[in-house]
Amino acid sequence: MYFTKSTNGGKTWAKPHAMFKAHLAPDSCGAFYGCLPNTNERIADIPVIAVDNSTGAHKGNLYVAYYNWTGVYMKMMVATSTDGGKTWKSKPVAPASDKHDQFFEWTNVNSKGVVGVSFMDRRNDAANINYEAFAAFSTNGGTSFGKNVDLSAAPSNPFNDGFGGGFIGDYTGNGWAGVNTLYVTYTDTTVGVDQDFLAGYIR
Repeated sequence: MYFTKSTNGGKTWAKPHAMFKAHLAPDSCGAFYGCLPNTNERIADIPVIAVDNSTGAHKGNLYVAYYNWTGVYMKMMVATSTDGGKTWKSKPVAPASDKHDQFFEWTNVNSKGVVGVSFMDRRNDAANINYEAFAAFSTNGGTSFGKNVDLSAAPSNPFNDGFGGGFIGDYTGNGWAGVNTLYVTYTDTTVGVDQDFLAGYIR
């Protein structure tokens, strides 16, 4: 993953430099950039960047959420820069400790400097097929994340996406409402077809 920035409103950009390495999930479905294991769902590793614009202790921090293929499963990670992207901490942090696929990650920072991440996770399915939406939070500048919160009312089966397990979308999203509530929009198939669901969590 590479990083570049502009300090003049996008007129010019600094020379890109590497932040960290991320391994893609195997391409078992012809997606060219990785597929969700046990399905034909394409999984792009879209690096999502968030900026701490608060007045807190970690003001100015940059956070990048992405996934890394471990050779066994997709593991969500969060990388942190404390100097405007010049350098990145050598060890990105994993918000989830389980060993099941995690994908479609997103991140945002509230006005108090709390980092909120959301992602799809298969931890509750031993067969590693069904997934649910989860969220986690960091109050120490991305050094660690607290207990994961399950946002889904029921697991989603990717084969109920309306495309036979071929397309549940390309990404999810989240955003803060004030300083306490993180709203997460995610893909859900519990109604028999893939739809966009919205869940909020008050921390």
